[in-house]
Amino acid sequence: MVVEEVFDKVTPFDGTISIKKIIGVRVISPNGNAIGRVTQARINPDTKSFEGVVVRRGFFRKIYIGKTYFEALSPEGIILLIEPSVLLLGEKVITYEGEVIGKVKEVIRVGKTNTIKGVNVHSFLRGTFSVPAEQIKSIAKNILLKESYNAPKKSLWRRNR
Repeated sequence: MVVEEVFDKVTPFDGTISIKKIIGVRVISPNGNAIGRVTQARINPDTKSFEGVVVRRGFFRKIYIGKTYFEALSPEGIILLIEPSVLLLGEKVITYEGEVIGKVKEVIRVGKTNTIKGVNVHSFLRGTFSVPAEQIKSIAKNILLKESYNAPKKSLWRRNR
């Protein structure tokens, strides 16, 4: 079917993708992890521009990811520039020496951005404690802490800090 084009100072028809083709595609992180599938494409009604997607992760979890975090978008999938920090919940926190000291209970972010201020960690023997972003060496599947981080000592009688 031939599409007649009427536009001024915007991308020509051949340079665009139908929003219908984005629904259902996989969203992939820079490390190759499948984040989930797109369930919605969101548009700003004031600027009339595409803003981001809602990604379904399992049955009960949805994540809105803004277009500024996209590296590539096609009918085959969306590649992200970032590992979404909200997915760190429940991941292991490991000291520089390799000891697992707990699991992420809460990710503390700068507003709604992907920038992490710190994480709250919980362990049965250490209780709940905070780790500031400055003490995090790397984040991948787990969180690796810097050598300088002093983990709370194990104790059956420790109160939350």
